[in-house]
Amino acid sequence: MGSFGTTLGTVFMALGLIASVVAIVALIWGRQLGAQHGEGVTNTGYLATFAVLGSLSASVFILVIAFFQENFTFMYVAENHSTDVSSLSWLYKLSGLWAGREGSLLFWAWLLAIFAGYMAYKRLQVTDELSNMGIMVINIVMVLFLISLFFDKNNPFKVSPAGWVGANGQLLVGQLGMNPLLQHWAMILHPPTLFIGYAGMTVPFAFAIAAIIVKDGSKKWVELINRVTVFSWLFLGLGIGLGAIWAYFELSFGGYWAWDPVENASLLPWLTGVGLIHSFTVYRRREGFKRWALSLASVTFALVILGTFITRSGVVQSVHAFQQDWLSFGVFLSMIIASLVVGIGGMWLRGETFNSHDEFESLTSKESSYYFNNVLMLVAALLVTYLTVTSALPSWLPGGAQSFPAATFNAVARPVGILYVFIMAVCPLLAWRRTAGALFWKRVRGPLIATVVLSIPLLWVWYSVLLPIFERSSAAGSSFMTFVTNAEGIVGLIVAALAVSVGVSLFVEGARIRAKAKDTSFGGSLWHILTRSRTQSGGYLTHIGIGVILIGLVGSAMFVDTYNFNMADQPGSTFEVPGYRFTYKGFANTTRANGDEATTLNFALTKNGKPVGTVSPGQIQFARQQQTKNNAAVRSVWLRDLYVTFEGADPATGKLQINVKVNPLIWFAWIGFAIMLLGTTLAVWPKKTSAAAAA
Repeated sequence: MGSFGTTLGTVFMALGLIASVVAIVALIWGRQLGAQHGEGVTNTGYLATFAVLGSLSASVFILVIAFFQENFTFMYVAENHSTDVSSLSWLYKLSGLWAGREGSLLFWAWLLAIFAGYMAYKRLQVTDELSNMGIMVINIVMVLFLISLFFDKNNPFKVSPAGWVGANGQLLVGQLGMNPLLQHWAMILHPPTLFIGYAGMTVPFAFAIAAIIVKDGSKKWVELINRVTVFSWLFLGLGIGLGAIWAYFELSFGGYWAWDPVENASLLPWLTGVGLIHSFTVYRRREGFKRWALSLASVTFALVILGTFITRSGVVQSVHAFQQDWLSFGVFLSMIIASLVVGIGGMWLRGETFNSHDEFESLTSKESSYYFNNVLMLVAALLVTYLTVTSALPSWLPGGAQSFPAATFNAVARPVGILYVFIMAVCPLLAWRRTAGALFWKRVRGPLIATVVLSIPLLWVWYSVLLPIFERSSAAGSSFMTFVTNAEGIVGLIVAALAVSVGVSLFVEGARIRAKAKDTSFGGSLWHILTRSRTQSGGYLTHIGIGVILIGLVGSAMFVDTYNFNMADQPGSTFEVPGYRFTYKGFANTTRANGDEATTLNFALTKNGKPVGTVSPGQIQFARQQQTKNNAAVRSVWLRDLYVTFEGADPATGKLQINVKVNPLIWFAWIGFAIMLLGTTLAVWPKKTSAAAAA
């Protein structure tokens, strides 16, 4: 395609921008003309929304083709092409689309266009005022993103400078290409799933603003976008989880979450999204929490843009962030401020429209649990936000011009997380308005017994596995911190047991009642609940998954053991961690077709003298990027992972430097994550609706 391809890509982006402006003007004008005279103009707005999707799809297609052709006349392709030669190399070529600042913004805008096109398709036969204004707001967001794409640093269709590309199309500049750390299967999936969640969270914001514009305080706007919201929240969670998997298996620091600003940026809208989804539940069922829904829709969108702002403005330093760009800084900061002002300010201007009976008669009511859930998630998100951006704030503010360590975030997250899971676990046992003591005892009795039964083995694991690790790793710690950590660990495990027990008991009790009422088998009734009452059963599974995740977090985030060894480079050398012996068998060097050199160390692993497998950590030196990466070896054994990293040879002694981390209960986090995703998928699975209901 040559430079013609870069021109064509830019033209399609410009056409998308023009079409989006046309959609905004047509939808506003159509509303001014009224339903009788403005139908044709309004339909033009819908058609223009489809044109935006078509134009951006063409731009994305051009850029993807350029990656597969290794067309280095595209500066973005030259800077982000993959040098991998494995069986996944074609997928890494595709992932170049979102590997850098410019492509990821185009990808973000394209996904937003897909959501806009989907909503326009769903509402095309109705074109009601609420839908028209919702699609109009999405197009306003689209215009702002597309404008940012025409900034020099954000344009993915810049032509490579003279001297970069040879006469035969070969790249002449060394050390260009995709960061090798991104060439991992989880990073093929992590950014697009996260971006789907980001783009999707624009929809509830847009329809919240639409409800304000048209003065519609009914639950209609929530019903229109509820499943899109849960779908987007699901993908946000999926993206966060995949990022954690990538960090654990690829970054070689022995963990999966380091409270890096860009990591935090993805977590923030997920937290407020929890409150948003629960507020939608009360809105739909009880005509309550209307202002909560509007506020959290605006705050969640603002936090989505904040994530884009942190990653792409460069104002907050992060190993994951792109270079500083003051134009992006201005655009995204303006979007954050505008979304909060318009959303929350508009809500107060339309105060009477969104009045609702949010008062609750008792703390033992569903309303109170939803209320405290929202407060907790909002406060947690705001605290993490502030701690994340303090390094960019002036020094006269509390914590200004400082970067807080992970320990500070943990001090906030651990008690808040445990309290949240407790509220989440108790909520399904409560009734609306007030829960009578006798009713509550009837509902909680079974789960409490199950909690005691499940807590016994968990506390045994704490005493026999976690506590010894903590005592070995915290000899210099204060007695107060020892008490706090162990107290949080014990309470966290009991609360996790409660969350799992309540979720399981709800399935059991529901199946028992249905089997008795319908005179069917227990198994058949349980299957009916899982497959037919998907919103309810999906919620139960999600709660169970979060409980299981909490078990994994208690072990793998609070009770990690770390060992460092300097070992002679001689086969037969050994070192030990409690219960396990590593025996060095030698190393192997291999050179890949692209010139990358890999070194692999081989160890035999025994437990109490009995072989339990091998462990093979190593390093790889990337020829093109002149970069070295540690390849950690993860060996899962009883209730823990042995995480082994080869950190190179000591230049002074020639000894091999080995790091071993013992991560207990970590697989509970992965299993709980899978259960949570299954539950959310069930909850969002579409149901057949009549045309009348859809309108």
